[in-house]
Amino acid sequence: MYNFKEREEHWRKFWEKEKIYQFNPESKKPFFSVDTPPPYVSAEHLHQGHIMSYSQAEFIVRFKRMKGFEVFYPMGFDDNGLPTERFVEKKYNVDKGSIKRDEFVKLCLKETKTGSGVYKNLWQLLGISVDWTKTYSTISKRAQKVSQWSFIDLFQKGKVLRKEEPVSWCTFCQTALAQADLEDKEDETFLNYIDFENGLVIATTRPELLPACSALFFNPSDKRYVFLKGKKAVVPLFSQKVPILSDKKVDKDYGTGLMMVCTWGDQEDVRRWKEHNLETRVVVNPDGTLTSLAKEFKGMKIEEGRKRIIEKLEKKGLLKKQEIQERNIPVHERCSTPIDFIKTKQWFIDILSSKEKFLKQADKMKWYPLSMKQRYIDWVKALKWDWCISRQRYYGVPFPLWYCKKCNQVLLAKELPVDPTVDKPKEKCSCGSEEFIPEKDVMDTWATSSLTVNIADELAGIKLYPFSLRPQAFEIIRTWLFYTVVKSLYHFNSIPFSNIMIAGHGLDEKGRKISKRLGNYVPPEKIVENYGADALRYWATGAKLGTNLKWSEKEVKKGKRTVIKIFNAANFCFSHFEKKDYSKLKGDLKTEDKWILYHLNKTVKKVNKYFENYSYSKSRDEIDNFFWNYFTSNYLEFVKYRLYGKKDETAKRVLYQCLLNIIKMYAPLLPFITEEVYQQYFRKFEKVKSIHLASFPEEKKISFKEKEEFKKVLKVIEEVRKYKSDNKISLGKEIPQFETKTKFNKKYTDFIRQTTRVKTLK
Repeated sequence: MYNFKEREEHWRKFWEKEKIYQFNPESKKPFFSVDTPPPYVSAEHLHQGHIMSYSQAEFIVRFKRMKGFEVFYPMGFDDNGLPTERFVEKKYNVDKGSIKRDEFVKLCLKETKTGSGVYKNLWQLLGISVDWTKTYSTISKRAQKVSQWSFIDLFQKGKVLRKEEPVSWCTFCQTALAQADLEDKEDETFLNYIDFENGLVIATTRPELLPACSALFFNPSDKRYVFLKGKKAVVPLFSQKVPILSDKKVDKDYGTGLMMVCTWGDQEDVRRWKEHNLETRVVVNPDGTLTSLAKEFKGMKIEEGRKRIIEKLEKKGLLKKQEIQERNIPVHERCSTPIDFIKTKQWFIDILSSKEKFLKQADKMKWYPLSMKQRYIDWVKALKWDWCISRQRYYGVPFPLWYCKKCNQVLLAKELPVDPTVDKPKEKCSCGSEEFIPEKDVMDTWATSSLTVNIADELAGIKLYPFSLRPQAFEIIRTWLFYTVVKSLYHFNSIPFSNIMIAGHGLDEKGRKISKRLGNYVPPEKIVENYGADALRYWATGAKLGTNLKWSEKEVKKGKRTVIKIFNAANFCFSHFEKKDYSKLKGDLKTEDKWILYHLNKTVKKVNKYFENYSYSKSRDEIDNFFWNYFTSNYLEFVKYRLYGKKDETAKRVLYQCLLNIIKMYAPLLPFITEEVYQQYFRKFEKVKSIHLASFPEEKKISFKEKEEFKKVLKVIEEVRKYKSDNKISLGKEIPQFETKTKFNKKYTDFIRQTTRVKTLK
């Protein structure tokens, strides 16, 4: 009986003790390097979605290791930025306004250490073959140094600039955001028809922005409003006079065809504000409260202000009607707060000027699946803003600079890493001043994560850049993948990696994304406790590249059955090997031997092809098919009479070859049971200390001229089995006779009788 709990723990310790997965920079093998996704450590519990995405990349890593590559497989932890801050704020019920900066950072560092431990424990439980001597943290001094070097290099190349302009702003997190930090959220609200003077009616979903209204616009082709051009309108409740202007992009069919432009409701407001040099009337504070422009509504939160302003409009007879409207609104992906635009000074990386170059970079990398390349292309083409990289938070990589108090010149740090809020410049300003103001903002987390390939490269002990593989999920193509391409192009005029492997999400049985927020998952530790790590990994092999995978306990159970079947089949073979060396295939092969070896080599060829194309799920299907349908269901039954009766040495040699190749093919997917079987018998003859360092099977041509005639033999065998099954007769019980209408070569008569336990075959 295979005790998976005890044996899996045994092999974890063995792999660690023997340093099976440690990278050797002095190796003469070709290198295969992985830019492993550094997970956010803001997690107390992990779920099947994490298991799925990290296992899938690891299947390829193990395959490459067995194909003769020296694999560099580090693990990083993304532990700076908003995700960790939000986690800490929620857990400790604090916010950055109610706690000192250094105290808040200490809490973040504490949770960072805890979170990285949670990941490491689970990855080791699953047998993820990371080299744990090669780990990094994105808040570490090493990562800060790389990130700050990046900023300085881009600054000196003119790719970084500081601008004061309206930016996407989260009023809950109270920080600027980049375009990639936003997502659309479906929302139901009211479209409010509001009466301006002289019978003019505008329709808006945001009446709280009436105090910020700076113009009305109409489409120049809209004959209803042409006469208004150059005139002014008075804003209800707040009485400011605003110009009435025209713009071809105004939708004549939306609302009344008159558009209210404010400071600033959306990106279109920002565009028109710039193009028409409109008055600036700021009504939303960074914390989401209304400014003094809102008069009696000053200090109210946006939602409350909207409600009260609608009530007053209705009371004065200025609200003509309301219509329920469904819309998609941009929200901060971290907290789902609808964004506003706040005018502040921020640091930006210029990306709009190089969109064509970024598109060309996509052609230099191989995408698995290829369809995901289009997502990248669509994102680059849709870019509207430069990349805002400054955040008004505490826990992040500091900008390595100060501002001269006298002339406001930017002074860059000479020694890295540096924290300008603590450290002082090493030199005077060019104006002679020695007084400086430190930059207190921190960098966007992606400004550091976009350099993981560079941070990891420093750990290797040898230059591996650009890396071989970037595995990641599809929803961060617009962030992690794109930003890494940006940095690589600007810094090195290079691609960061050669191959990109895209994973999907884990879904619950209802088709919802598995998430900590929904709590729609079973803790992986519990699954491993009940079924074993190999069984859980087996479920993860079911996802095709770039597609989502539903959680299925049924598939986990199938994985456990596969593990047990491998164990039992191996023990059956070992019982006949008698501790002898059957590694050399020699002797006269019978037709059934040629048949199994022929299909083994077909399987080996397909499995290699699929693994090389990152199609691990297709590889699994091929291995399963050979193991269950050819090897255990047929060949083992074919040779039993040869093993028990004649002690056929050739049959044992064929069994040895088949079983060894089966466990080698399964090894990237099911590392524990395959190591167990390998160590139990094969190691002493194969002379490699772990199956995971052994060579992956290669196709060997074998002549099988009897293929067509043997198909008829198999058909007869199937007929006998069906007859026994239909009549509830054990397959191992002999029956007196069986008559078949299938014509077959009579030389196989004894083989069929012995295999099917039929005394007389007619």
